[in-house]
Amino acid sequence: MSHYERRFDPQKRHGLHSAEREAKWQPQRLLRSLGIQPGHVVLDLGCGTGFWTFPLADLAGPSGAVWALDVSQEMLDALAERHPPQTVRPLRSELPQIDLPDAAVDWIWGAFVVHEVEPLADLMAEMRRVLRAGGQVAILDWRPDAASTDGPPSHHRLSPAAVSEQLQAAGFEVLPQNWQHEDGYLIEARREGGP
Repeated sequence: MSHYERRFDPQKRHGLHSAEREAKWQPQRLLRSLGIQPGHVVLDLGCGTGFWTFPLADLAGPSGAVWALDVSQEMLDALAERHPPQTVRPLRSELPQIDLPDAAVDWIWGAFVVHEVEPLADLMAEMRRVLRAGGQVAILDWRPDAASTDGPPSHHRLSPAAVSEQLQAAGFEVLPQNWQHEDGYLIEARREGGP
């Protein structure tokens, strides 16, 4: 099976901004809990049409920036049609490659994207490369044992343990996590020092 089969279909993008999805994931509330500060440079990995990008831009404020990365130009065009703030910088990149310089960002937010990327170890290495020392990553993805049938097929999903192992292997410190959801899991990690 090709990793392309795991990707979200851009033709389904119109359902990404429903009131139901907003109520389910509460992006403002969830992102506020992460510690993103005004002035931070944030990478929104797999930004889609901007469901998470706009609240990330609010948190980073006018002195910060959000790199809105997606593999799909169609998604980036749809994001542009929503008129994001000037601090949002669209970036088309074919994951696992991230077309940013070393140590370019303070935070990486990856919502429902890591299960689509192979090899995952390459993505983790790229995330470590573009994060500044002490920078953090937060990954939100689908639980293999989710209560609902939303999201990708269960055989495409990765367990929290598998994602944590990959982060640790790439040189991240996985942080304790108390956030719970019946359909998703959140993993936060810090980039340890050194090159």
